[in-house]
Amino acid sequence: MNFEQTWRGWPAFSDDHIQRLIDEMDSIDLPIADHSPPLNPFTVFHSTQLTDPSILDHPTAYKSELDSQDVASLIDLSQSETPPTPYIEVSYSLLRPLTPTIYDWLSSSRDEATIFHHYVTWIAPIMIPVDSTNNPWKSVYPSTALQDSSPASRALYHAIIAQSAFNLANLYKDNRHIYHQKESVALEHYGSSLRELSQTLNSTKEAEYNACAATLYTLMISEGQARDSVAWRSHFNGAGSFVTQFVRQKPWAQSTHSWVISQSIALSFEISQTGNAKPHNRSPITEILFEGVASRQNFGYTIGASCNVLRIISSTRLFMERIAHGDVPDNLCLTVQSYIAELLPENHAQCGIDLDIPERESIVKSLPRTEQFKFLDCLHLRLFRTAALIYIYQAILKVPPRGVSKYVRSVLLDAMTFMYVRGGAISMWPVFIAATEATDEADQKMVECWLAVSSQLGIPNRLVAGTVIRQIWHDRAQEAIVRGVEPDQVVLDWKAVQQRLGVDLLLL
Repeated sequence: MNFEQTWRGWPAFSDDHIQRLIDEMDSIDLPIADHSPPLNPFTVFHSTQLTDPSILDHPTAYKSELDSQDVASLIDLSQSETPPTPYIEVSYSLLRPLTPTIYDWLSSSRDEATIFHHYVTWIAPIMIPVDSTNNPWKSVYPSTALQDSSPASRALYHAIIAQSAFNLANLYKDNRHIYHQKESVALEHYGSSLRELSQTLNSTKEAEYNACAATLYTLMISEGQARDSVAWRSHFNGAGSFVTQFVRQKPWAQSTHSWVISQSIALSFEISQTGNAKPHNRSPITEILFEGVASRQNFGYTIGASCNVLRIISSTRLFMERIAHGDVPDNLCLTVQSYIAELLPENHAQCGIDLDIPERESIVKSLPRTEQFKFLDCLHLRLFRTAALIYIYQAILKVPPRGVSKYVRSVLLDAMTFMYVRGGAISMWPVFIAATEATDEADQKMVECWLAVSSQLGIPNRLVAGTVIRQIWHDRAQEAIVRGVEPDQVVLDWKAVQQRLGVDLLLL
């Protein structure tokens, strides 16, 4: 609609009235994780903010380490009945009257509309570290699902409903009636998505690439996060086969939506393969997709990592797999040295705020919101970069925890600050990598703090991650006793522990 038609019948505000509204808004302490306006084209309900003010205004300024009281206070806050995530928009709302058009888009079912709304207002913000207007789960994925009635779009729509319903079931896991009701809905739509997808994969047109790729990704996320399943890797295999059909067309280079969806698949593959106990070398996703989508400088923004760091992680994994097959590259030492040099904190640009001063939290909270967002972006980038450094020492150099303790502490302190400043949902990979090498009691308390908060998001694999991490700590302590050394001198392969437990973590 044109501008005049859109706003016909609405009052025109004077400059003085607008200024008064602005002044009133400036006096309100809005949750800083909400980069974008609370309403978007796919939000059909009113939102209610549920926050714990004690977590928002926690007085602790981080020092070189947390004392036990600091950590205990955050863990206590995470054990409330409602998800203790003040940095994420929480929407438990009343149904707004829907126009027939929107109703037809979503479904004839108001329950499905509610579940779709939960996806946009709860799941979308926790899919990305710093929620902003370029969050694709608030725009690209929903719009692709609703763009037409093709089998590909319907498959994505059902996948979105399934992911959202699984999440709702997990959020209400203590209420058996609601849990089973939502799980039943999720399974129904999961099956519908697979049926629609099977109809279109054999004859996929380039125009349907986005919907099919997004469906494969969403099903993988549903399996790996919402259902705590080991079957999610099968969707990656399907995604690899699917991507190879478009080698010549390269849709990811032709539109922003295609690139966003394709980079989600590429990122997920590279991160998930770091936890694969069975080396597979390069795959179609690495060969075709990763190189194709990584050319853009903002590659990696959806998981809060930089393009260069993700390339290093990918190369480190491939080196590790070659070494596992007895193939040690001639240039291994020089390459590893160059990677370490690039990742070291002293060789990286600062964020404008000294990240290492004790008062950084109070300073950040006093900044304008746009500056806070920049700080949080920078903090998460550093968190990921430091974890990549730990990964190199861990995967290739086999350095014991004592040799990476300062980097482990850095990652965990950054994660705590990110949580206290209400940044968003921290990516799982960097904190998990640091946690596997945590031997100091203070560090382990910070890990427990992160687990306590992140386990309240309705994502079961966070609970499984806690089980794996604690088993690693236990096994390392037992091995240290047997060998007569300190735990921080014991090198342990966390992938072997994970495999022994019979789980396969999706580290997203």
